[in-house]
Amino acid sequence: MPNEIYQHFHVEPVVNAVGYATRVSGSCPHPDVIAAMAAASSQYVEIDDLLQAASQLISRVTTAEAGLITCGASAALTLAAAACMTGNDPDLMDQLPDVSQCPRQEIIFPQPGPFDYDHALRLSGAKLVVLDYRSPSALVEIERSITSRTAAIGYVWYGVEEHPILADLVALAHRHNLPVIVDGAFSMPPVGNLTAFSKLGVDLIAYSGGKHLGGPQASGILCGRADLIRSAWVQMVDMDVRQGTWSLQSWVEAGWISRPPRHGIGRSMKVSKEAIIGLMTALERYPLRDHAAEQRAWQQSISKIYDGLSSIRSLRITALTQAANGQPYPLLQIESGAGPGGLSVRDLTLALRTLPRKILLAEDERTPDRTYLYAQCLQPGDVEYIIDSIQHIASSHSHRPTP
Repeated sequence: MPNEIYQHFHVEPVVNAVGYATRVSGSCPHPDVIAAMAAASSQYVEIDDLLQAASQLISRVTTAEAGLITCGASAALTLAAAACMTGNDPDLMDQLPDVSQCPRQEIIFPQPGPFDYDHALRLSGAKLVVLDYRSPSALVEIERSITSRTAAIGYVWYGVEEHPILADLVALAHRHNLPVIVDGAFSMPPVGNLTAFSKLGVDLIAYSGGKHLGGPQASGILCGRADLIRSAWVQMVDMDVRQGTWSLQSWVEAGWISRPPRHGIGRSMKVSKEAIIGLMTALERYPLRDHAAEQRAWQQSISKIYDGLSSIRSLRITALTQAANGQPYPLLQIESGAGPGGLSVRDLTLALRTLPRKILLAEDERTPDRTYLYAQCLQPGDVEYIIDSIQHIASSHSHRPTP
């Protein structure tokens, strides 16, 4: 049984009704991905050769000029910031996170919102100029904030409704010869976002590999302009090399870089051959998957759970066809029940966590009286287990003596 390895270490698998979140271990990769990772583990390769093959695949699938597989979208953002500040200057690369010698060391970035991953850029040493991107005058404020110290303009994909319009931001940045970094970690679905950002001319895009792409959890993609990808590349890989025999010596000979840098800001973010091959396999599969069938399966699970919980009066349960940010995830919204007989979301959440196989829900960050149940990571048998468990908790609550 697949869960025997966890039982060996006295860990019980959970029902993941949260979705592709790191705290619930992301996605379960397809057997083809697992098989590819196992096969990759049996041989040695020069990592730069493997990264070159990955770059070609990423370019083909995303339409970006080049790409790099990283140990997650957060690492991709750190490397993106480092690349924009240092370019092809190995002296600057060697100094990070000390940016005192970087002529360009600031990145314009949106105020932290529902996903606060700005720390990933600050980890590079970059200084963030934080602005309200939801303001009607956001583009004007962004342009006013551009100075000779600006290295890039950042953007976070929060949902299908863009603030400001990304195409307008790209045009603004390029008028000032500045690159745009997009945090697209959670941008799929829609599936089209795998190519949409590159087609808009975005210079660097960070994707998560362990979410809807279906790769290893601790993997990600940075793709975009070839020169910036090169900069991120040499700041991530093992640089215990010598000029003249370096595996990337052609970049020196072509005049792109003067020498190999030392171990860069991304050295602690190294990615294994198994993870690279795993994500490459998942990326090859992604356009070939039947995404419409996946949507139908999610909807069937949500509909069945909703029907099974419809008789519960101590909670307010609403079936939704898409997430709050517009992503096409069918889900249930569960709210605390009103009145003295109401069951609070907090009590429900805690009760679900005490089950022999605990059920984890996606809690609302704005209110403790609302949580969400997503279907994309549910496994066979989970739907029935969820229905039975919540029915039992609600029934026990209704029979509790009134104080």
